[in-house]
Amino acid sequence: MQRHLAASLCVLAIVATACSSGSDDAADTTLAPDAPATIEPVTTEPVTTEPVTTEPVRTVPEDTVPDDTAPADTGPDDSETTGTGAVDEPSDRLDARGIVEVLAADDLAGRDNGTDGSVGSQAFLVEQLSQFAEPAYDAEGIDGYLQEFAVGSNILAVIPGSDLADEYVVIGAHYDHVGTDCPTSDPADDICNGATDNAAGAAAAIVAARELAVSGSSRRTVIIALWDAEEDGLLGSEHYASDPLAPLDQTIAYVNFDIQGSNLLPSAANATIAVGAETGGQPFVDAVTAAADASTLDTALLSVIFGQGRSDHVNFVANGVPSVFFTDATNACYHTAQDDVTAVDFGKLDQQVVTASVLLADLASTDTLPVFDPAAPVATFGDAVALLGIASAAQPDFAMLGAEGEAISMQLLADVQALVDAGPDAFTEASVGTLLGGAAGFVEALTTGICDDLDP
Repeated sequence: MQRHLAASLCVLAIVATACSSGSDDAADTTLAPDAPATIEPVTTEPVTTEPVTTEPVRTVPEDTVPDDTAPADTGPDDSETTGTGAVDEPSDRLDARGIVEVLAADDLAGRDNGTDGSVGSQAFLVEQLSQFAEPAYDAEGIDGYLQEFAVGSNILAVIPGSDLADEYVVIGAHYDHVGTDCPTSDPADDICNGATDNAAGAAAAIVAARELAVSGSSRRTVIIALWDAEEDGLLGSEHYASDPLAPLDQTIAYVNFDIQGSNLLPSAANATIAVGAETGGQPFVDAVTAAADASTLDTALLSVIFGQGRSDHVNFVANGVPSVFFTDATNACYHTAQDDVTAVDFGKLDQQVVTASVLLADLASTDTLPVFDPAAPVATFGDAVALLGIASAAQPDFAMLGAEGEAISMQLLADVQALVDAGPDAFTEASVGTLLGGAAGFVEALTTGICDDLDP
C-alpha cells in the first residue's frame, strides 16, 4: 500500500461527496465520474501492439536476481503459448510461495522503483509471465512487457480472449515496495522486503491468471498488470489510466490485490476483506461473493470507501470501471523490515488464490456483466455487520495493540455493535460517520503491537 496515507477522512480519495470544508480541492477527491460507465458495443481493435518506449532494452544487473531463479530468457516461448487455447504448464513454474520468496528476498533490496532491485524484479516477473501470457507491446525481450512512465515501469501481459476478445478484464497488484525506508525492530535488518505488501498480492494475481491461461477458457482478453510506484502515490496505475493498453470503457472490471497472506491478529487469522464490489452493482457483488465462498476464508465485503484510497483500484473506480480490492488490511508488520517471508501465512495466501482464480474465470466468460454504479451509497448497514464480524473475531487479541490501540478497538466494537443492534432502519448519515471514523482508528491501531513471525 502507498507510502503516504491520508491524515483524515476528509481527504480519502474514495469519498463520494466533498468534505465539509466546501473547498474545490475537497470536491476533487470524488472518484465517481459525471456519468455511469457503460459497456458499448465493441468497435475497436484488440490490444494495441504499439511500443510505449523508444529506450533500448535494459540490461539487468547480474546480482539483482537470486541465482537459482534468474531467467535465461525473458521473451515468450512460442511452444507454450497457443493464442486463445490452453497453454502447457512448465515443469519449473513457481507457485505463490515461490514467487513471494523471490520477490521478498534480500537480493532485491526492497524493490523501490528506479533501483537495481526493481529492475531485477521486472526481469523475474516477466520470466514468470512469459510462460503463459503474451507481451503487451511489439518490442523485443523484456521491453515487450514494460509500460514506462516518469518514475517507473508497469509490467503488462495479455491472455487473448476468444469470441469476446474486444472486452477486457484487468487483474493487478503492485510489485514495488519502499527499499530501506521503513522502521525495524532488528538493527541488523534494514531491508523492507514487502512480503505481504505486496509480493503476495503480485503472486496471487500471477497464479490466478496462469490458471486461467492453462484452462484456455477465457472469452474476454485478460490483462495482467503489475504496477510500479504504488508506494509513491499510486503513480503506476494512474499512468495506466491515462494511457491504457485497452479502452477503459471496454474494460468490464478491475481486480486488485494489495496485502495478502497477512493476519490482522492471531484470533482473526481467517479473516480477509473485499472492498468495493458494489461499484459493479449486484452482478459484481454476487460474483465476488461466490468467489469468496469458494475459499475457506471468512471474507468481509466492505464498501469502496473503506479502502481509504490506499491502493490501485482507486484509479479504475475514478474512471468508471467496476473494481474490487482484496486486502488483509494493515498489521504490525506493515511497512517494517519485518514484513519478510516469515510474516506470510501461506495457507491463507493459497486460499486467496482460490478466490482470485474463481473470480477471474467468472469475469473472463460471464454473460452477466458488472455495470458501474456511481450512485452506490458511501456506506451501508451491511458494512456495520461486516466490521462487527471482523472486530468480534479479533477481540481476544486487542491487548496486543497496546493500551491505546486496545481502547480504540474496544470503542469500535461497542459502536458497531450498537449500530447493528439498532437495525437497518436506524442506519443514518450519522451512523455512516461513526462507522468511518471508527474504522479509520481501528486500521491505525492494528499497525501497533508486535509483528508475528509465522515461520514454523
